[in-house]
Amino acid sequence: MSKRPLTTLMIILLSMCFVFVTFAAEKPKFYIKGNVLAAGNYGNSATSSDMTLIIKMTGGNTVYIDEGSPVSYIAPDKDIADWTTKNFNDSAWKTGISGVGYADNDDNTVITGPVPAIYTRYHFDAPNAKDVKEVTFLVDYDDFFILWLNGVEVGRNDSIKNVSAGKVPAFDQMIKAGITDHEATDLAAGKPNAARWNAPKGNASGQIVQLVVAVDFSDTATSVSPMTKLTLSWGSIKSK
Repeated sequence: MSKRPLTTLMIILLSMCFVFVTFAAEKPKFYIKGNVLAAGNYGNSATSSDMTLIIKMTGGNTVYIDEGSPVSYIAPDKDIADWTTKNFNDSAWKTGISGVGYADNDDNTVITGPVPAIYTRYHFDAPNAKDVKEVTFLVDYDDFFILWLNGVEVGRNDSIKNVSAGKVPAFDQMIKAGITDHEATDLAAGKPNAARWNAPKGNASGQIVQLVVAVDFSDTATSVSPMTKLTLSWGSIKSK
């Protein structure tokens, strides 16, 4: 066997590994101010009897998001471009407190269902961002969920890992996928209900999911450009 086919094969294999590592190694930026967690909650049918998505997000000893946190939300009836990105303008969305859903008495913000999906966005600061290397999510959900931190997908429940993998799915795509639903813990709503996060962790119905995600600190969102600094300084001089 000639060396050329072997060399070609090695190049192909290395290329495949590089693509995989590059995708797997992508980390979301993490800021002291102006972070956004976007979360998609999806039903498994057009007549889904209940939906909920309750998230606790921590970094170090700091809780950034929990049940009872302020949230912007919408139950879309069509696809919304760029809604998972950090700079998307959600000012026209409704506001409430987490979690958002319907039925089972486990939601603080109750909407009228059934709906194919509920999109939520959490805006939060992280004063300790410089010292945080990873963040932890605890998720209580029904039927499916995907999370994006500052525009980067950071987790989804196991049963939909192959549905539009690495992409933002259509608002009704989970209904078309025909996947068996997952039941939440069905614990009563709280602000927060501490018992929720003591529930068993895993992928089975009635369990919560735990995700640990590596992040990269960035002060870009709060830094001031040299030109802005000059303008501020000149303004101060003129005012004296």
